[in-house]
Amino acid sequence: MPKVLRGVLILIIFLAAARTTIAGTSGLVKYWIEFTDKGITTSGFRPGNPLFEKARTRISSRALARRAKQIGATDIVKLITIEDADLNQNYLDSLRSSGIAVINISRWQNAVSAMLTPQQVQGLRQYLFVKSVHPVAQGAKEQSVANINLFYSDLAAQSTPTNQYCGYDSIIYHYGLTDEQLRSINVLPMHEMGFDGSGVILGVLDDGFRWKVMNTTKMHHVIGEYDFIFKDSSTANDSADDPTQDLHGSEVLSALTGYLPDTIVGPAFNADLILAKTEDVRSETPREEDNFAAALEWMEGLGADVASSSLGYRNFDSGFVSYTYNDMNGHTAICSRAAERAARLGVLVCIAAGNYGQNDPPTLTAPSDADSILSCGAIFFNDTIAAFSSNGPSSDGRIKPDIVAPGVGIATMHADNTIGYAGGTSLSTPLVAGACVLAQQAHPEASAMQIRTAVLHSGILFDSTSPNNVYGYGRIDAYNAALKLGTIIGRVKLSRTDSVYSVCVPIAANNRIKKARIVYALNIGGSYSHSVPLSLASDSLIYSATFPPLRKGTHVHYYIEATDGADTATLSPRNATDSVYDFYIGDTIPSPPFAVKQTTEQNSFEVFPNPASNTVTIAYTGSQALDCSLIDNLGRTVASFFISQVSETLRLRLDDIPNGSYVLKAVSYSGGVLLRTLVVAK
Repeated sequence: MPKVLRGVLILIIFLAAARTTIAGTSGLVKYWIEFTDKGITTSGFRPGNPLFEKARTRISSRALARRAKQIGATDIVKLITIEDADLNQNYLDSLRSSGIAVINISRWQNAVSAMLTPQQVQGLRQYLFVKSVHPVAQGAKEQSVANINLFYSDLAAQSTPTNQYCGYDSIIYHYGLTDEQLRSINVLPMHEMGFDGSGVILGVLDDGFRWKVMNTTKMHHVIGEYDFIFKDSSTANDSADDPTQDLHGSEVLSALTGYLPDTIVGPAFNADLILAKTEDVRSETPREEDNFAAALEWMEGLGADVASSSLGYRNFDSGFVSYTYNDMNGHTAICSRAAERAARLGVLVCIAAGNYGQNDPPTLTAPSDADSILSCGAIFFNDTIAAFSSNGPSSDGRIKPDIVAPGVGIATMHADNTIGYAGGTSLSTPLVAGACVLAQQAHPEASAMQIRTAVLHSGILFDSTSPNNVYGYGRIDAYNAALKLGTIIGRVKLSRTDSVYSVCVPIAANNRIKKARIVYALNIGGSYSHSVPLSLASDSLIYSATFPPLRKGTHVHYYIEATDGADTATLSPRNATDSVYDFYIGDTIPSPPFAVKQTTEQNSFEVFPNPASNTVTIAYTGSQALDCSLIDNLGRTVASFFISQVSETLRLRLDDIPNGSYVLKAVSYSGGVLLRTLVVAK
């Protein structure tokens, strides 16, 4: 802890009531207009139909693969359903001809939102194609005005020791102020095994994100962002925004994915991000669930694996659009229906339970009432429930919240690059979501429902007492949740001492590791007939082995196999031998191992000569163009180029490339990755 700490910020985010009218649009209220159908029968929505084919173009291959994993089927008519179809254009044209401007469209709900007068509402209810017209629920947030910030000069002597086993630098960062919150949810073993969120797509919905300038987030990999308020591609403050617009989302994002060693480290600091700005904080503008529903639908189509939102909708004051406790059944609120639909399609959705405290009737907010999601409550670090944390059950009797995490005194970075503490279920939710991201990375084969079950069964109340409607299943345990999904094989480290090549890899299982080994083949096309046993090193997680002497010029392909006490074998990479690790015996230390997709008859990607000196030739034959980059041992891109033809031979000059071992990474439009090791020796 800092030597001097004059005070801390406890920021409790409340979701309260907001007016149903917007300044300057007197008499107008935002409504959902739900249609009766989409102009096509379910049986007619099939491949070849224009509506089906258009829906197919909107859903990424990553999203289709995730849906297939969730439902256990690969039939395209089961992966793309009528809920994915566009709305009936004739219905939309009828609205526009009546002077109604559509704001948001929800294909899943077969509905649109629009600002309506009372007369328009009555008129729409007479249309045969209109199923229902009802107000959009709105929420507001209040926050403490106290803001005691911590500056970097206060952060001396924060570091915790770096753990090293058998030469394995298990963790190269220090947690600083976030040490206690990450230890509380047992994230450290996951980080020590090399899990950081890499390769997992995480969607975050909030009031905006100043991620490009914040020291904890400016190096993040954001694959998509959209402002659902002003309909543009920037989620930071717009010129028309209130100055406080993106403060809440920036704090939430920093707690979830921030990375500033010795200060702020989030549990999923290396995840791929999709950011949605959905909440408008201007006092005259309500924050609306139609933005939330549209954003979640957009994220799912882009392939999000996990979604996190610290927003809620439920009002009680007279004269306001309100959801009552009876509506907290997971099927009434549009935002809850959207969250449940995303969950059914394989997205693990984490939602703040709300900050209305323990009461009767219960105080949970939508969409945390949705089924098949994780509703997140807040506790102190001593496992006592925070007084503000909303309670359940849902009105149809399901346990809520589902899980809890620390939500008081959570260290994070503010949008102005100062460090402080915040609180609320707004801050417990990103900790839960981060743990889920790590479980997904450790078990890419697991579906959202499998990870959700593992998270609940890892809660500290699962084995000791019955879950309840204050704590749910208790405090989340990231490491034990991952173990409940099966054997964990962490980041592989390849090292060289003189001419001896060694592998270190963390491996863990609930019922112990019975045996572990490296299985390898020499040179391209070799069979995987060689193996060497991995022995447990001094630490209980780390296994190591040394390859037998190998001649210079040998190309080694290998994978890891671990067998647990139940004789269940687990491979790393998971789809070995189609995808394996590889390295080249040369004059330099090998590059960090990547999962290398093997050459098939449909795809040829050859790199020669190897080692190369002044130039290298890349010969490619395949079905898609490639975006290529040359990556050094530190993970930096030192060269990039594009192969636009499906059959092309390209010569790359290496004049400015230093001697060393590199990875040549080629990404196709469909998201497939080809990797080759290249040694530069001039």
